[in-house]
Amino acid sequence: MTILIKGLPVAEIAKCQASGNPIVGPGSPTNIVGGMPVTLLGDAVAGPTCVGAIAQTTAINYIVKGRPRVVSTSLASGSNPAALGTPIALPVIGDGGG
Repeated sequence: MTILIKGLPVAEIAKCQASGNPIVGPGSPTNIVGGMPVTLLGDAVAGPTCVGAIAQTTAINYIVKGRPRVVSTSLASGSNPAALGTPIALPVIGDGGG
C-alpha cells in the first residue's frame, strides 16, 4: 500500500533517493512506512553526485519528532564531490512504501 501526503508518496530511509543518491538518515526509526523509517527534513544524503541534506519539503504540516516529513518532489541540496564541490539541488523520489 502506498502512503500519500498531499497526493505525493512519503519518502523512506534507504529506499528513496535524491536522483540516485541514497537518503541515509537518521530519519525516524519509530515511524515506519513500507518497513523503513520515514525521511525527515534535514536528513543526510550521501552518494556519488550529492553529499548534503534534505533542505525543502511541501509536507510542512506533517510533523514527526519536531521535523516535517519528506515526500516526493522535496529537494536535497549539497555539493557534488565529482565536480570539485559544485553546489547542487536534486528532487527526492519516494515510493510511499509501495
